[in-house]
Amino acid sequence: MKLERKLRRRSGNLVFELTPLIDVVFLLLIFFLVATTTEDLRSGIKIELPQSSVREVTNIKELQVIIAENRELYISYKENDNSVQLKVDKDDLMDELRIKMVESGNSNVLISADKRLDYGYVVEIMNIAREGGATSLDIDTAEIQVSE
Repeated sequence: MKLERKLRRRSGNLVFELTPLIDVVFLLLIFFLVATTTEDLRSGIKIELPQSSVREVTNIKELQVIIAENRELYISYKENDNSVQLKVDKDDLMDELRIKMVESGNSNVLISADKRLDYGYVVEIMNIAREGGATSLDIDTAEIQVSE
């Protein structure tokens, strides 16, 4: 891209064309706005994930079971590119998971449990998900920085 300089006839001053520069600035602004607008599947539900130094980054799952500290259960899924959190009872979890797995065509489930929960309760929820037809269960963790 060549920056054109035009001389004014009377004054002899240089005039810079700012239109291409302004276009580039607006395009960068739009790019950064779109790139930083990410959607969190856990929005509105406060849980503190356990930390792990080993983290495998995978694609965001379409189906997620969120277990809050007070043992409230939520099924988070995407519907029309929007994230939806459905509060469910433990007794209804298996049936709701089956319905959502059939609707999404995905039998992979991400478990996001608060770190203060009893391990046995989390395993019980994982068993319910497995009985509901989940073929793969992943456990969500928060990443920690390890100094070497």
